[in-house]
Amino acid sequence: MKIHRRLIVLVGLGMLLILLITVLSLKDISGAYSRTTRELAQSSLEYEKLWDVEKSIAALSLALHDFVETGNEAYQRKYAAALTEVRQTLNDMSSLEINQKETTIIASLIVDLQEMEKKANRILSLRSPAGENRAIAQNLLAGIDSLFMLLEKDIVRYQNEHAAQMGMIMRQISDNKVRTNLLFIMILCTSAGFLLAFGMYIHRKVSAPLSDMWVGTEEISRGNLDYQMKLRGDGDIARLGERFNEMAQKLQGSYADLEQKLLDRTRELAALDSVALTLSHAGNLKDVLNKSLLKILDSLSDIEPKGGIFLCDPDGEVMRLTAQKGLEPEFAQREETIKMGECLCGMVAQTGEMLFTEQGCDDPRHTRLPGEKGHSHIIIPMKSRGIVLGVIFLYPKKGFALKPSDVQMLDAIGVQLGMAVENLRFYAEVKESSEKYWDLFENARDILFTMDTEGRLTAVNKAAEKFSGYSKVELAGESVLDFLTPEGADTAKRVLTDEHKSANRMIEFEVVKKDGSRAFIEVSARKMFRGRQAVGFQVSARDVTERKNLRELLVKAERLGAIGQVGIAVRHEINNPLTTIIGNTELLIERFENADPDLKARLDMILNNAIRIAEIVKRLEGIKQDKVVEYLRGVTMTDLKQG
Repeated sequence: MKIHRRLIVLVGLGMLLILLITVLSLKDISGAYSRTTRELAQSSLEYEKLWDVEKSIAALSLALHDFVETGNEAYQRKYAAALTEVRQTLNDMSSLEINQKETTIIASLIVDLQEMEKKANRILSLRSPAGENRAIAQNLLAGIDSLFMLLEKDIVRYQNEHAAQMGMIMRQISDNKVRTNLLFIMILCTSAGFLLAFGMYIHRKVSAPLSDMWVGTEEISRGNLDYQMKLRGDGDIARLGERFNEMAQKLQGSYADLEQKLLDRTRELAALDSVALTLSHAGNLKDVLNKSLLKILDSLSDIEPKGGIFLCDPDGEVMRLTAQKGLEPEFAQREETIKMGECLCGMVAQTGEMLFTEQGCDDPRHTRLPGEKGHSHIIIPMKSRGIVLGVIFLYPKKGFALKPSDVQMLDAIGVQLGMAVENLRFYAEVKESSEKYWDLFENARDILFTMDTEGRLTAVNKAAEKFSGYSKVELAGESVLDFLTPEGADTAKRVLTDEHKSANRMIEFEVVKKDGSRAFIEVSARKMFRGRQAVGFQVSARDVTERKNLRELLVKAERLGAIGQVGIAVRHEINNPLTTIIGNTELLIERFENADPDLKARLDMILNNAIRIAEIVKRLEGIKQDKVVEYLRGVTMTDLKQG
């Protein structure tokens, strides 16, 4: 039987025994107290009835004496009531469970009461007990008093008997108390004995063996695997001690293997750490792969110091030998490229699964250089996000056995190298793209710059430097609002706060350069976002100052040309009437030469103004239709200096 079952049975039996003794004791105590309680209740009732009898007899005697003294019929009624009460009380006492002596006393009381009743009836039948029949009544009353004395004696006898019964009840109560104490002591002793026996059993079967086991486990925990626990008996704890002894022997036997495994695992982790450390250093792809291959070969003692790494071309058709160590130059040159699926390395690149073969070149899947001296191969795929980017091929030493831990380590190395290859390629692409973008940005003919959401410049190109006259250092962090006129600054503020709807529109600003001169630019802006958060603007601008000036000159020239066209058109219309006015005015002056001086002065004024008009018209003849100059491609203007 198992020790826990023994403990359960032992505890159960002990508790059952204690419970049985307790129940029986409580039952006996309860019965004794019930009997005592009933006897006390009956004694109390008997005493109460006896007291009622005594009072009723005294009341009966008093009523007869008063009747004899007064002859009043009211006392006769009191006598009748007291007699009825005495009879009823004695009948009630007769029905109680009383002993023989008490029954005899009650019978004597009943007989004496009957004698008293006879004499009382004779007294009550007298016509004048207080008068002429007083002597007879007195004699009868004396007999009744003697009977009353007898009744008193019987009551005293009954009281004495009742006192004796009460003494017996008190002795029973005392005996019950003693019995209760004895039962309590017996239960206490039984419980103490059970606990003592149970404690001794626990000490022998549990505590002492566990103490010995504790000593043994402390010795084993200190590394003393030679310690043997010595436990007596054939119980569960003893068998557990034997298992501990067997475990210590097995631990001692496997301790050396565990140390070797720990050493191997440490070496594997060191290899992973060294490869990771190499990959963390910056460099080009080929240098990183060569350094990583050297770290792998130096860290793995079961691998010959030679191997290589093939990388897949972007088209996925060919792999190229990118890194190698310890290979013959002829071999490296001959195996510089292999096709996907060709030989062992190509198969691993195609399947994405690690391959270990002890047959080496004798393996039927080895399709290149058949007949070369056989050697084992380990080929590890370099993968990133499930895509094979290349393979690592290594040559294990003789007797090498691939363990699950080796597979995990080599897989981890392959994944690390795969991620490094992808990151380096991505970095090269990003770097190239960034350089192209920066070249386009820096050497663009247009003014390009970026700014944050508050208008502070974050980057400018050479065209912006040349246009503004400020260097990049001077422009960095400055607000574009500082370079604009007040009107342009207000417009720019509305653009920055989205109040100005400038999408797909060119906005013209007047800019103040470093030398104080002003110029005009056309600006196109686009918001820059990081996630969904606007972080600034990309701005493209073009200097339109010269074009704006030429446009103004063009407008002026066109206006002058229009004036010339009008002058040519109206020249003939003015000259003809003007000739008539001049000729007629000269004739009038000759005719009225000696006439009124005032009239002559007026005619001279008309002539002079007409001649003046003629000179003005003559000047307009200098503007010719065919005298134009081409200032811009497709833009012609009249040259006022010609002709």
